[in-house]
Amino acid sequence: MIATVLWERALHQRGRHSAFAVGPDCVVLHERHTRLVCLERADGTVRWDVPLGTWPRGIALAGDRVLVLPQTPNNLLSCIDLRTGATLWSAPTTRWTGNLTVHADTVVIGGWRGYTPMSGLDLADGSVRWTTTSPVTSVRTLAWAGGVLTGSDCEAVLLDPADGRELARWRLPDELAGPDARAFVPVDAERVVAVCQDASRSSLVTFGTGADEPVRLGSYDRFWEAGYVHGTVWMLRSGSGFLAVDPADGTPRWSLAADRRMVGDLLPYADGLLVGDANGGIRRLGPDGRTVEGCSLPVPRLDALGAGGDGGLFFAAKGTFGSFTVTPDPRRDPA
Repeated sequence: MIATVLWERALHQRGRHSAFAVGPDCVVLHERHTRLVCLERADGTVRWDVPLGTWPRGIALAGDRVLVLPQTPNNLLSCIDLRTGATLWSAPTTRWTGNLTVHADTVVIGGWRGYTPMSGLDLADGSVRWTTTSPVTSVRTLAWAGGVLTGSDCEAVLLDPADGRELARWRLPDELAGPDARAFVPVDAERVVAVCQDASRSSLVTFGTGADEPVRLGSYDRFWEAGYVHGTVWMLRSGSGFLAVDPADGTPRWSLAADRRMVGDLLPYADGLLVGDANGGIRRLGPDGRTVEGCSLPVPRLDALGAGGDGGLFFAAKGTFGSFTVTPDPRRDPA
C-alpha cells in the first residue's frame, strides 16, 4: 500500500489545534491561530479566508452554512456562507459558551462545564428560540433520534431542538464521561452508546428510544476515544491500541496492540479500516481487525485523520493539513 499526498497546506500551528469539518466539495479549517478558511476538496485551493479567533470550541456544517464558536472572542456565535465566506449573522453568547450542535433548522449551544445556559437559535437568522433559565451542565451534545441528546452525571436527556422541552430521559448505571469527551456514540437512528468514566475505569452503556432500560455493555481500563464504524464500537486504549466490541451485547470483535501513540480516528475503507499513528504510519485493517498492509505519510507528527462520505481522506499533522489517497503497492507480491 502506498500513501500519496494529493495536496498540502501550511497551518502555522499544531495539527491537534486545528479543528476541521469535511463537506461534500470542501473542507473548512481553522489555521494560523486566528483564521478560518474554506478549501476546495479537489485541489486544496482557497475558496475563502476570513478572520475568526483562537481555536474553536465547535465547527458544524449545515447545508450551505458553517457555524463556528471560537474560544476568543468567546462571546460570539457566527454563521458563515459556505460558498462565499460572508458572515450571514452573528449572535452574542454568554461568556464561556461551548457545545455546538445543529439539528434541522435549529442551532443548539451551551452547557459546557456548567458555565452557561443552553439555548436554541434559528439557523436562518440567529434569533433565540429558547434558553434555559439557569446554567446547565452538559456533555458534548449530539443530534440524534429527532432531538438533541445531552446529559451529565448519570443521566442522559433528549431535548426537542425547537423549544427545548424534554422528550426523554434515561438513568444510566454509570457516570458519563467528562465535558470534553465524546460521550455519545450513535449506532443508528434509535440506539446510542454512552461512554462513561470514573477515576480508574471506563464503561459503555447502550440505550435507545424504546422502553428498555439502559444496559452496561462492559467495563474496561480507561480509554481516551470511542466511535462507531462498520457495525462495531471501537475504543482507543491509552493512545496505544484499539478494542472493538459488538454494540448489542459488548462481545469483543477484535483488538489491535500498538507500541506507539495511535491517532483516535478510525476511517472506513472498503470492507475494513484505516488507522494511523503519531509517526505517520497508516495501516489497513481487515474486517477482523488484522493488519492487511501498511504505509507511511510523509508528515512530522500525525495528529488527526478525517474522511468524506465519498471516501476522500484527510490528515492534520504538525504544521500541515492535506488530502491523501492510498493505493495498492504494485511491488507487493499478490500471493
